[in-house]
This record gives sequence, structure tokens and C-alpha cells, in this order.
Amino acid sequence: MDFGIPSFMDPSSESRTSREVVTFLGLAFSLLVLYSGQRCLFGTRGTKLPLPPGPSLLPSSIPDRDIWRTFQQWHARYGPIISLKVGALTVIILGDRQTAHALLDKRGSIYSDRPKSIFVDKYFDRGFFPVLAPANDYWRLHRRLHTALLTTKASETYRDIQELESKQLLFEMLSSHDYKRTFHRFAASAMFTLVYGKGLSTDDLGMNEIRDMDEMVELGVQAISIGSFLVDAFPILDRLPRFFSGWKIAAERAHCNTKSAFTRCINIGFYEDGWNWSQEVSQRKEAQRLTPDQLAYNQGELYVAGSHSARMVMDVFVLTSILQPAAVKKVQQELDRVIGSERLPLFEDMESLPYMNAFILEILRWRQTTPLAVPHAAAKDDEYMGYGIPAGSIVIPNQWQMNMDTEIFDDPDSFNPDRWIENPELPLSVFGFGRRACPGQQIAHSTLFIAISRLLWAFNITSPDKDLKKQLADHSGRLGAVYVPSKINTSFEI
Repeated sequence: MDFGIPSFMDPSSESRTSREVVTFLGLAFSLLVLYSGQRCLFGTRGTKLPLPPGPSLLPSSIPDRDIWRTFQQWHARYGPIISLKVGALTVIILGDRQTAHALLDKRGSIYSDRPKSIFVDKYFDRGFFPVLAPANDYWRLHRRLHTALLTTKASETYRDIQELESKQLLFEMLSSHDYKRTFHRFAASAMFTLVYGKGLSTDDLGMNEIRDMDEMVELGVQAISIGSFLVDAFPILDRLPRFFSGWKIAAERAHCNTKSAFTRCINIGFYEDGWNWSQEVSQRKEAQRLTPDQLAYNQGELYVAGSHSARMVMDVFVLTSILQPAAVKKVQQELDRVIGSERLPLFEDMESLPYMNAFILEILRWRQTTPLAVPHAAAKDDEYMGYGIPAGSIVIPNQWQMNMDTEIFDDPDSFNPDRWIENPELPLSVFGFGRRACPGQQIAHSTLFIAISRLLWAFNITSPDKDLKKQLADHSGRLGAVYVPSKINTSFEI
């Protein structure tokens, strides 16, 4: 039976093809029902221990907005570790730091893997992105190359670039009517300079390479969100013809565009006169084990992760500044007292600005941009608190719940930077866990410090909108598991 696209040049083939498609869909649906029933009745577990408690649900019942809030409700009902069965998938959600530490940190040899995914592995990524790679030698090599660039000592050498880009940010904000686009340029240019040795103007945001990478990020975030692509829950759907599988076409197009963009960008880096990460990494002996495409992804991933995370946090900063004027006033009073009006804040001032640092930490906690960490996977059957965690289970740290834990944070819904001054040992769940924790924490903190401290030194951020409370619930559902505030009608006044 041929399930290719029908030839509309041959009228006699149309009815035959229609019957074949109907027959195929009927067969596929029957097999899907049978497959789902078998999974529900018999499961897929090698362990005989019961799964952690959790709700019974279908993929269609998983919310596509604020999913972390739904998990928060389930944690309140079922406890710190819960499980979901979504077709062929077993999903384990971790809702407190103690559980995440016990599994992801202490048992890193078991929980450093990534979930297997038809959508990601076969169509979208095809084994190139280090962040999505299984815990093998390929991933460990990329991790070593990344870590060498992102140590505390190395991160301090990048401050000149961050200072220069933050000055350009202030200049552009004097005339900007679109703070989101200006923040995008700042974050993209800072990382593009580090990775590829070339700064970006606002017009450069329209480059095919930048646009392709932005589109890839949106699809990539969906790819790691539970229930976004039914083919991972019901693998039989992979057998559907291409013309019934728009997700295949979208994933393949994103893969080709991303690969091309990363290749073009790393070639820019190779030919730039200025120092950059692409040149440095390519000269390392270990990097000789990578193909040109793998090296391009090694550097492309750094650009994407650094630029997108910074701009999203800065968007939250604007929302926070408008909703929390009392905290902003305390920051500006500290800046006036320590810095004065004659110069900009510098990195050397960081230790003298405790409330400024606490303000940034509270932004990261209060409305974190990654409420759910990138999923881990169990490499083998495991047991925790009397529950079984089968090999292959998807394990997701619910960072939103951890940062709202009343056992750790007093009145967690309140925005209170003073909590970090009163207790500097408070844990922050933002950068992931275990061997998969983000290695770029130092550079992230320094980027946010120099940008936010200078913006609050230079501007008063206001909005004519009277009711912005609704913005807290207005998330961009198109990015699935990521918190992205909508654009606000905002003024940056000197």
C-alpha cells in the first residue's frame, strides 16, 4: 500500500488514495487504542515497586500554559515526588530540593541521562545538541569544552565585553520604544561577541542566522515539554505518512536551518580578527575529535543558551520593577549612596551593593523563566522512598515549586529581596541539578548585574497601565515550559 502524496494529475487515483488513507487511519487508531490499553493494564516497568502517586490523565489533559502551577497543585495533594503515565511515557516530577538533591545530585550516575524522544532524536536534533545528548562520551567532551570557557576565573575576563554592551544598552534605551527588542539586541550581541567575535546591531536581529536560531529555540522548548508531541507518548504515530505529520516537516526544517545557521556563524568566528570562543575551542586538542558540524553545535548552543536566558530574565525584571516599586526604590537608594550620579556602576562595586544583588536573586526566584528544568532520564531501575522509578523514566525538577516552598521561604509569593540578605545560604533553584547543572551561572549573574544595576541607576521604569496584576498570569503559552511575560506599555525615564 502506497501512502505517498496522491497524484492529482491522475483523477482515477484520487478515490483509491482516499480509501487507502481512511483505511490506514482506522488501522492506526485501532492500534493506538490497543497499545494504550496494553500500557495502562500491564505497564512498562522492570521494577515491581509501585510508582510514586499521581493523577490519572491523558496527554490532552496536560495544560499547555502554566503547567508548573498544575504540578504545584499535584505536589500539594500527592507529595514531593509524583508520577504521570502519558501513553508509553513514565514521568516523575520532583517537587522539593531534598528529593532533587537525593536523586539528581547524589545519584548522578543514574540520573544524568536525557529522555529518548522520537521527535528530538529522529527529526529535530539528530544527536547534535550537547544539552540533549545522552550521558555518553560525546556529551562529556562537550561538557569539558564548555566548562573550560565558563569557570569563575574565565568569566571575569569577559567583563569588558559585558560593560561595553551595557553602555550601548543604556544609549539605545534613551530612544527605544521597544524594550524587548533592545534587550534582545543586548543579550544577543554580548553572546555573539563572545562566541563569534562580532557585535550585533538592532538591524542584525533580522539576519537569517539569528532568526533561524530564534525559531529553533521556540520549537526546542516545545520539544522538552510534556505532551507537546504525541509521537513520544504513542510511538506508533511515527508511522503516519508525512502529509499527516506536520510536526515531522517542522522539526526537519528547524534542524536544517539550525545546522546551517550554526555553520555560518562559526565560520564568521573563524574569520574575525578579534578573539572569540570559536577560535579558542577549535584549537584545543580535544576538539579535534569533533566533526565540523559537532563543533558548530558546541558553540551555537552556548550562544543560544546565554542570549535567550538573559533576555527573558530582563523581561521579568521590567515586570518586577513596575509591580514592586518599593523594592526598586531601595535599590536606587543604595545605588545613589554607593555610586552617586557621576559614574556608572562597575563590577568592582558588586560587593558594595548587597541589596542590588539580592534584588536580582529575588527576581530569579520569584518569577523564574525556567520553572521546569530540562528533563533528566533514569538510566536504570531505581528506588526512592519505597517507590520504583523505572529505567527510561523522564525525571523533571519542578523548580517553580522548589522556589515557592514554604518550608524554605517565608511567604514565598511576596517579593522580598531582604530574605537573601538575612539568610545568604538560601537555595536558588534556577540552574538545574547534578551533572547537568548549567555551567554558565557565573557569566549569567555578571550579565544581569551589570545590565540591571545600570538600568536602575539611569532610569525610572514606569507604566501608564493601572492594572498590571493580570500580567502575572499572562504567560506565553507558545513556549510551553518557559515563563515569558508579555510586553508591557512601559516608559524608561531619566
